[in-house]
Amino acid sequence: MGRLVRQILLLCLAIASVVDADSLTPQQESYSLSIATDHIQNGSYRLAVDMLCPIVNHDPSSIMARYHLGNAYRLQRLYYQAAEILEPIIGLKPTDRVAGETHIFLAEIYIQLGQLDLALNQAIAAVAKVPKIAEAHFHLGKTYLKQKKLDLANSAFKQATIRNPDFIGAYQELGNIALLQDQPILAVGFFQQVTDLAPFNYRHHLGLMKAYRLLNNQTLAEKHQIRFRNLKKYFDQVYGLELELKDHPANLQILFRIAELHYKYQNLSAAIKQYQKILIPNPQSELAWDQLGRIYMQTGDFELAIKAFESLIVLNPESLEAYLRLSWIYTQQQQFDAAKRLLKKVIQLSPDLTLAYHGLAEVHLAEGDAAQALATYERIVELGDRGPEILIMLGQLRFENGQINQALTAFQEAIKLRQTDPRPYRHIAQIYVQANLYLDTALKYAEQAVKLNPGAAEMSTLASVYFSQKQLQMAESSIQQALVQEPNNPEYLQQLYEIQQVKASGQGGLHQDNPTE
Repeated sequence: MGRLVRQILLLCLAIASVVDADSLTPQQESYSLSIATDHIQNGSYRLAVDMLCPIVNHDPSSIMARYHLGNAYRLQRLYYQAAEILEPIIGLKPTDRVAGETHIFLAEIYIQLGQLDLALNQAIAAVAKVPKIAEAHFHLGKTYLKQKKLDLANSAFKQATIRNPDFIGAYQELGNIALLQDQPILAVGFFQQVTDLAPFNYRHHLGLMKAYRLLNNQTLAEKHQIRFRNLKKYFDQVYGLELELKDHPANLQILFRIAELHYKYQNLSAAIKQYQKILIPNPQSELAWDQLGRIYMQTGDFELAIKAFESLIVLNPESLEAYLRLSWIYTQQQQFDAAKRLLKKVIQLSPDLTLAYHGLAEVHLAEGDAAQALATYERIVELGDRGPEILIMLGQLRFENGQINQALTAFQEAIKLRQTDPRPYRHIAQIYVQANLYLDTALKYAEQAVKLNPGAAEMSTLASVYFSQKQLQMAESSIQQALVQEPNNPEYLQQLYEIQQVKASGQGGLHQDNPTE
């Protein structure tokens, strides 16, 4: 028996003095193994060791106790200890599955220890015992790669991806081999597989940077270099906090900092898991429910978002933000009565909160109730919200409700506040055209709108003004420019048809042939 084994068994004996291994019944041993396995899955490797050592001390031939104890040491990177515990398993005649996984563990361990001959033997044995398990082929590939046998490594890693098409590590190594073999295009393909499978994995971005440099694409090389640095920083921060968490597993501040980091880098699935983890022992956390609801909104999981905000409201019945967000979700789902009920609750709690009226106006617009929408926007203006966006919407609603002069006033105010926005100019021009009044003034507004933004809507408005002035050639040219941008717009097609019909009938007068007259 080696010196290290004696040290391990001495440690186990010390632990056994607390846990009476001799008194363990088969049922108790099975229970301890089950608990130890849970500890390993949860990352509590030391606790697993504490439970498994007495069993191995009592019964050195216990295959599963050795298997799990060796795995716990491996996961703590205590490779020598892990090897000493795992090596005897093969002689104890385990099942093919346990034998194969033990060979895989040992292959990884010997790779880490730099004992490549031993690693190769274990990897070959693993492939022979469990050929369908991708990790066996992966560690065979890793060993060959360490030995600089690139073709053999390449073949082994490809076998790993055949067994598991989502094997991130195998694609990463295939990309690295492609770089070593001066095949940058092939490398990009393998690294892109990693991006698709794990967008927040940072290592492959370094490979992509190298590949694009070989391809003389400095723009993409720099892009991936920046991405590598950002994701590496993110990984290091999370890793550091998780190390702190091992010593302080219930520290809410650390748990929230991890969640916030996930959200900051838009790793939303990880953020969701973290907030859910927080809520298990802390179901009264308003912040966790709020953040979870926001993320679900962002991902489009509205039903889960509703449950989160409803949980928040139970904890805090006066949470205005929860009511507002719930109302927005219900509006998107066209549950307008529910949305209005929530918004009226907000107004009851905070009568001067303009956000509630904004939401209510959005509901009325979605319902097609222009009169109620107008009344709500008038209330928003009364409360002091007179921004350009509000005034433009107010002008549109006033016009739809027949309040022409009031609409013009709103648009003129909007222009004073934001002279670079083409929309109020366009709307004023449209009002004059529909009234068939002040067409020269309408033309000035339409031209200014086009000057600010020669978009399809602006060109269509300009065409309407020219048409009203019987400048048919100019009208046709303008609407054609609109159709270049939106060739299938039915309104613009109808506008073109009407212009061409009038041209064909000869009703355009002198302006048809000489638009400058």
